[in-house]
Amino acid sequence: MNGLTIHQIWYRDEQRSFLEPRMKPWDNRKNLRPEWCEYWVMRTAWFDAEQPFDNLTGFFSWKYRQKLELDYGQIEGFVAAHPGADCYIFSPAVFQVAFYRNVWHQAEVWHPGITRIAQGMLDDLGILVDLAGSVDHHLSTAYANLWIGSRPFWRAYIEFMERTFAYIEAQKDREASPFWLNRFGSAGGEGHVQRLPVIPYLIERMFSVFVKLHPEFRIVAWEYPLDILEKRAFRAAGLIPLANWCKLMYHKTGKDLYLQMFAQVQSEMYAAATRSLEEHPGAVIS
Repeated sequence: MNGLTIHQIWYRDEQRSFLEPRMKPWDNRKNLRPEWCEYWVMRTAWFDAEQPFDNLTGFFSWKYRQKLELDYGQIEGFVAAHPGADCYIFSPAVFQVAFYRNVWHQAEVWHPGITRIAQGMLDDLGILVDLAGSVDHHLSTAYANLWIGSRPFWRAYIEFMERTFAYIEAQKDREASPFWLNRFGSAGGEGHVQRLPVIPYLIERMFSVFVKLHPEFRIVAWEYPLDILEKRAFRAAGLIPLANWCKLMYHKTGKDLYLQMFAQVQSEMYAAATRSLEEHPGAVIS
């Protein structure tokens, strides 16, 4: 598809066999700044004159197929079917996106304390948002950084993120900085478990802060058909679109009624997920 470039990041030789020929491979074997994960690649590309951004550009993992259960043709087809959008989201954790009020509530389950760290940074930067009280949905959440953006979107995103980057980098030499303690685990595959600082998990969620601060951008998100949702969320599958709709309507209207509706749907999702895990021991709901 003309005007679309997706870089596929790989960093180990055995990952080459997973590379998609229609994507542009990004050799990250040097992995100079692993704590920044995809964002280091993104900013390197943006500030490199030899890596011009296309009309639409994305940076996907070498294992995007396993995460998304989508092939390149489906991604390209979705982009072609929604011309003129500024950002195309392909978030793999569909249950997580729908079930939690926001990305920070979800983060506290896996990375306790991250919200306080992020809120303190944003307060220092003068970015007036209430992370714990915010509401996120499928059009404001991009787990695993699987999204494609237009050049204007990228420009605004990098400008926003560079303030975060500079703030965190300035903390590096400060004793016991909460940003640089290697206390968060990351499983990069069998035999590849890292101990990383909070940075990559915080950066992944800053996308949600950015898009809510920039309502001028038109965002669309891939939505899985029911049969795929059932594979990922079992009995909770049919509630996923409803939960997202409640949160989206609250975002559009500000009416508490929709949050009350979401709370009811969330309760039903919890019950459905609990029963599904009882019926499918060892399963993972994502």
